[in-house]
Amino acid sequence: MSIHMPTTIKEERLRWISPISNKEISLTKVVKVCPYSQRSLERWLAAYRRNGEAELEPRSTRPKTNPRETPIRIKERIIELRKDKDKCALKLKWQLEKE
Repeated sequence: MSIHMPTTIKEERLRWISPISNKEISLTKVVKVCPYSQRSLERWLAAYRRNGEAELEPRSTRPKTNPRETPIRIKERIIELRKDKDKCALKLKWQLEKE
């Protein structure tokens, strides 16, 4: 008998919540031997019941936007000015912010 070890995060999560979902064992018993918290197991179980295995894929916590990003019109203006003047982009950005 060969034991299949999970190779992805999704497989690892499924390995822990599958017996709970199939009503083979209770959540409280799994928590005693599981390296993850009860809250994590509850969240994974709810997600699994909501949308199946696809929901167990880890999601990025990286922000989708940068609030401090230079506005696009200033970027375009800097590119135009760099063609004419002999200044670096940062100095041009400072100059445009003052205007």
